[in-house]
Amino acid sequence: MIEARYPGLRGNDFEYMIRASLVDATKKEIIVRDTKGIYDTETFTVSDKAAAEEALKKSNMVRFKSTGVVVWADVAYTALTGAVSGSATITASDWSRIFNRVDGLTFDVFYLPSTDAAVQAAAKQWLLDRRTKARRLAQLVVAGLPLDDTDIDKHNARSRAMNGRYIVNCSLAGTHTNGKTYNSVQWGAWVAGLMAGTPANKSFTGAKVPMTQATIDWSHSEVIKGLAEGTLMATRDGYDYIIESAVNTLTTMGAGEREDFGKIRVSMTIDQVLNDIYSTAKKWKAKLDNDKDGRGMFIAAVLEYLAIRRSQKAIDEGYTFTEDPNNVSDFDYAYFKLFAKPLDAIEAFYITWEVA
Repeated sequence: MIEARYPGLRGNDFEYMIRASLVDATKKEIIVRDTKGIYDTETFTVSDKAAAEEALKKSNMVRFKSTGVVVWADVAYTALTGAVSGSATITASDWSRIFNRVDGLTFDVFYLPSTDAAVQAAAKQWLLDRRTKARRLAQLVVAGLPLDDTDIDKHNARSRAMNGRYIVNCSLAGTHTNGKTYNSVQWGAWVAGLMAGTPANKSFTGAKVPMTQATIDWSHSEVIKGLAEGTLMATRDGYDYIIESAVNTLTTMGAGEREDFGKIRVSMTIDQVLNDIYSTAKKWKAKLDNDKDGRGMFIAAVLEYLAIRRSQKAIDEGYTFTEDPNNVSDFDYAYFKLFAKPLDAIEAFYITWEVA
């Protein structure tokens, strides 16, 4: 049996023929052609079905599956049929495979279009493991069921469940400037793009959202409550909608965390700086002697990088990068300590006027 390499409708454009080989009558030729002319015609000369199954693994268009001991008859050009395009629901086990497949890739933001709480929890744990074990730091964007887009309590409950400086909970929902209405899951993709495209040393608090009408205009008390819970919100500003405050879901602090880590700018600056330093370490891996001179060269390279980040206003002055005094570098491992304060942007201005 011959079938298209992929199940989409494009497979119906392919035809195949089986005939006796013109060179060796004891063998068969399988000829595959694309009626659209995009792929070159392919010819495979094989001795039996097992050989055909192996040979057609190299085909750009089709695959061969043996049907057992049925006689292998010649076939005139025959079009493939039955192809279907579309997307099926991604199951929890599918998501597990997706996480495994992309685990080794380099990315800053991962957009999760699943509203399943169990899948979101699994994604949180996957990214946490990736951060702590593989030292690959990235942010996650989640959202909720479309039916709950007008329920601030549902949004906030999801923020509390996520509670991580690397997780952003999108509550944006409404009509895009292109005239189409999107739910919070779909707007989550826009948020992920905004995060990935905004330099880590810049805040997108106050950024204009390409929205003409929100599904719901949140009240002042709902906005205050949502931000306090770590929910990313869009609010009306005259005729426009803006990001009220670029926050992530971190509200309950863990070990080594503090309040400013709840801002996306601060969190992404930390991630970017650490990712860059780990990337530098990877380039120097096994190329430096593990002595004072070798470690000093790595320290110098990192300090040069930190000077650039300081000039970009990503971190404050007074940063240091030294050997870790609390751990001894030996054998093939070395310990270092980074001290640097990520800069945030001013969002709240408080003025006391003492009238003369």
